[in-house]
Amino acid sequence: MFFYSPNFMIFFIILLIPYLLLRKQRVWLLAAANAIFYVAHPEGFLVLFFVMAFLTFGIVHTMQLSRFRWLFWIGIVLNVLNLAFFKYTLFVLGNLDMLGLHLPRADDWAASIVLPLGISFYTFEFISYLIDVRRGDSKPTRSFVKFWVFVSMFPHLIAGPIMRGDELFPQLDELSKKRITWSDIRYGVYLFAIGMVKKIVIADQLSPIVKELFDKGSALTSTESWMAAYTFSFYIYNDFSAYTDMAIGLGIMMGVRFADNFNSPYLSANPSEFWRRWHMTLSRWIRDYIYIGLGGNRKGQLRLYANLLIAMLISGLWHGAMWTFVIWGGIHGLLQVIHRLSFELNRFRWVAVLRDSVVYRIVAIFVFFHIVTWTWVFFHAPSLSMAWDMTVKMLRVHAADLIRHPTFPLIVGLFAVHVVEYVLRKNEGRFGRIWHFVPFPLRSAAYALITFTLIYYLQGGKYEFIYFQF
Repeated sequence: MFFYSPNFMIFFIILLIPYLLLRKQRVWLLAAANAIFYVAHPEGFLVLFFVMAFLTFGIVHTMQLSRFRWLFWIGIVLNVLNLAFFKYTLFVLGNLDMLGLHLPRADDWAASIVLPLGISFYTFEFISYLIDVRRGDSKPTRSFVKFWVFVSMFPHLIAGPIMRGDELFPQLDELSKKRITWSDIRYGVYLFAIGMVKKIVIADQLSPIVKELFDKGSALTSTESWMAAYTFSFYIYNDFSAYTDMAIGLGIMMGVRFADNFNSPYLSANPSEFWRRWHMTLSRWIRDYIYIGLGGNRKGQLRLYANLLIAMLISGLWHGAMWTFVIWGGIHGLLQVIHRLSFELNRFRWVAVLRDSVVYRIVAIFVFFHIVTWTWVFFHAPSLSMAWDMTVKMLRVHAADLIRHPTFPLIVGLFAVHVVEYVLRKNEGRFGRIWHFVPFPLRSAAYALITFTLIYYLQGGKYEFIYFQF
């Protein structure tokens, strides 16, 4: 039941009408709707999800007793093992085979393992909740229904944003008193429409181009390797950020605000800024529960660099059980280390002045965008050998060949749209006020054009959100 499907639209309208009318029953309505939404997907392992929620909830409350504080570690291990079994069993067995340690009949049952929908996201929420309660950063809710809604709320369940207890529980506690205004509905629809455009008009149209290019494998030329990387860069951003926009829009229509997850990441000038703009809720999760948990920057420079590498390697492995993802995470870890080392240059005044200049920022954005684009090759290539082959070819490319390629104007246009999105979102309030001065017939015509455009593109092929697989 994808957000853009007619079935979902009907499901949401049927939910929203009683949700707006019956304030005191909102949490219960959400609890039921979350279960229906999850089980409507073929990979929705509702019983497993519910059992893990029940166990985590029970452990959180039992570990409040001093003699049962050790149950915290049981909760962490249970959640990690649950994720590891479904996500990494085949990866481990494959690597054992490479080492000549083949387990009899293991492949037969391992091949039947299906990754439960959203398991990576809800596991991270379970773990963060356990840690936050143990640290005293979050108070455990006494209501299992509210806990279930916290971890299973359908707009962000499958692909984030990754929420924390202290962000969502206060909102759930006030939900029965929350007055949802017409302005909330309009703004939610506006964000949902932006997500629909990014998903259907941009991402879904890029998907076959990306597939056609990567399917060429070793036959890719140097120029085509860059085009494959460029198109995938904009495909994954528009696909994933579309889900976030739609999720946040749905939440606002129900009186709940989810955390932002993207802020025009391809306008970043360095690795640290990129991870403050890309998948922001995952970045802060990795920072707060892995990087800081390992010691962060409190135990010397060498330990800091090691912690950065470990955190990004885990981030890569979280995305997928393949060495390509691990290498992708490792590259981003190295980029973080190199960026940190470059701070030493700031002791030279001219370097600090240069880094503060507009020209430097423009050049840095241009260079770093191409570095990030190259790293996506390891994220999407089906094998390390293909990723390495593409990397070698990309190093040999001539700029003139890139500019002459028929796909290059599309790439320039997509980057321009990325810049426009940044400007519009940064000045949302101002543009909103200007928009209301536009005569009503013209606004109506614009709304109709957007609606008919979406209907037109919905008639074509449909593709899943890419982050569903993670």
